[in-house]
Amino acid sequence: MAIEAAPSPEQTYDPGPWHTDWKDEAWRAFIGSIDASLRAYYRIEEFTDDPRCILRIGLMQAVMPVLLADGTEIREGERIGAVHLWNEHVPRYAGNGPNLAWAKEMRRRMLWSLGLLADYIQHDPDWQHVQAFCGDSMLSSRIGGAQLRRLAPRYGFEIVERPPTLSGYLHTFADSLIVWGLTRAFNPAALPRRRFLRDHHKVWISCAALRQLYGREAQGATPEEAVSERAF
Repeated sequence: MAIEAAPSPEQTYDPGPWHTDWKDEAWRAFIGSIDASLRAYYRIEEFTDDPRCILRIGLMQAVMPVLLADGTEIREGERIGAVHLWNEHVPRYAGNGPNLAWAKEMRRRMLWSLGLLADYIQHDPDWQHVQAFCGDSMLSSRIGGAQLRRLAPRYGFEIVERPPTLSGYLHTFADSLIVWGLTRAFNPAALPRRRFLRDHHKVWISCAALRQLYGREAQGATPEEAVSERAF
């Protein structure tokens, strides 16, 4: 069951009016239906009704053994959490592209979302035995792998690369196609700044680290306050 929306931080970012025509609306409906079908197939669901949350989650099986930095050991085939962006809630670019206000809003929403997730897995019995979350890189590949490796740890994530395989390349192409369609639907100003083929990096965070960094109940703070300033 989804948790109720917690009080959200004030919005400080305004991308301005969104001018669309019937073709944009048709594309949004088309790609939205495909996205909904994929989410239903992979059982990706919302865990909160908070409009500031930019994450969805589901359950999946680990495709390889993983040992995380805090000692969390994941076995191949073990049930883990999958984390995905909630595209409709990701702040869109203003007409002139991303700026400092957009970056601050994105960071604010990410921290808020991770705090909501930490509270959710703490109280939902279905998640008590899940040890970690895994997801594709949530940052544009344009920043490059080196910068992603610098940014991911700031949010408590680790990058664990899979060995290259043919199926992996096919998955990258299919995912790039879907991401392009979603970007065209929900953040069209970002299209000129993103390559079609996106590099894939698997990012992981243990549930113990998630609760320690973002759990408001444990920290007695808001999600932004709960994250150690040392991470930034």
